[in-house]
Amino acid sequence: MKFKSIDELLNYTENIKGKTFREIDSEGLLEGYTNLKRKKGLLGEVVETGFYKYPLNNNPQADFDEIGVELKVTGYKRSKKGKISAKERVSLSMIDYNSIINEEFDFSKLLFKNKKILLIWYEYEKGKDVGDFLITDYQLYDMSRDEKIIRHDFNIIRNKVREGKAHELSESDTSYLGACTKASKGTDRRSQPYSDIPAKPRAFSLKNSYMTGILRSMYSTTQTTISNKYKTVEEYIFRQLKPYIGKSQLEIYEEIKGIKYEKENIPKNISKRITDELIGKDEDLVKKDDLFTKTKFIIKNLPITPKNKARERMSFRTLELSEFEEDWENSYWKNYFEETTILTILWKQPTYKSKNGERILEGVKKINFNDNDFKSFEKTYNYVKKTIEKRDVNLLPTPNTFDNQYLVVAPKGQKGDDAYNNFFKNNKTKVAFMLTKEILNNKIS
Repeated sequence: MKFKSIDELLNYTENIKGKTFREIDSEGLLEGYTNLKRKKGLLGEVVETGFYKYPLNNNPQADFDEIGVELKVTGYKRSKKGKISAKERVSLSMIDYNSIINEEFDFSKLLFKNKKILLIWYEYEKGKDVGDFLITDYQLYDMSRDEKIIRHDFNIIRNKVREGKAHELSESDTSYLGACTKASKGTDRRSQPYSDIPAKPRAFSLKNSYMTGILRSMYSTTQTTISNKYKTVEEYIFRQLKPYIGKSQLEIYEEIKGIKYEKENIPKNISKRITDELIGKDEDLVKKDDLFTKTKFIIKNLPITPKNKARERMSFRTLELSEFEEDWENSYWKNYFEETTILTILWKQPTYKSKNGERILEGVKKINFNDNDFKSFEKTYNYVKKTIEKRDVNLLPTPNTFDNQYLVVAPKGQKGDDAYNNFFKNNKTKVAFMLTKEILNNKIS
């Protein structure tokens, strides 16, 4: 089926709303499949052949090449409170390490095939037969809407390959456009120019957090302003903190609040109070710039010693038992550590005798994770998964459970809240993942 214009394509696509994949599967592609784990891309094939009547192909051109539109079928999930979020990132074209070094964004293979994408949205419901998933909506995505940031992301990825660091690519390097791993086996590797170190195969992708922003914008009743100030969250934070670098906590707090603390009354969380004032709380940031609604990030204050060593571990939110039903590759936590940009604000003790309030604002450090980090994280994840399956809290990966352990499980709350004995009491536990001082020292050095 050929379409002469985008309007014609969209008018035709209106008929897909309200249908299940089984209803449009004229080629019987769903036969033998009850879930998506055995064959990724299956639902795209069903829509392509059954609804648009296109033969399956591996054509490098866009799916609707006559009008320059690519087709992507993707799911969303609905929380218990009714909030919708994208189920996963949207994978685009493969990254050819040997050719990307000579590409400019405006003439890149990425833009050639993916400038305009027709997104077919279906509601994913866990445990439901894949053929019964309901297609609820569609959306024409135009990459030019966020071109400034996506161009910046593309250049970050390309420049890292130019530096012989394709093996160090991380999805948290960028804001909207990711470089996700794309391999049939975990051992798959590709050659790269300017380095003898093999790199994992990767594809360009629109990040999960970005897709959630795109999805929600379709139903938003308020107009959002396209970001035109910042290309990364890191850029914004550094701009806000730059005038205060080199000053102590007390100096900064007095300057911004006009309040002078007595040394004996300094609040333990003075660093967070300062950064909340200078940067803004999460709920404030989403109102400042479109960037913050489509990027997954966390901002952490980290006290460091005079020798630039972390004084404490870095904790995340408390764990939920239901988050460990999937294997590591498909887990929430793997995606979280891959996509989330962790911005660490460093507060340095001038001397080892220095106390809270006297720490100096040292700067901002972005934390990324490499393959070795993820191997260690996977071990920790699997220990938790096994703990839940065996109903044995003694299996939890507390500190020093195995060699090179960078992620531990520890209580989070008032005096531990008897967290281990209450581990199975509710879905939401009172323990959290924490990065060890060892890995933090490696990242901030």
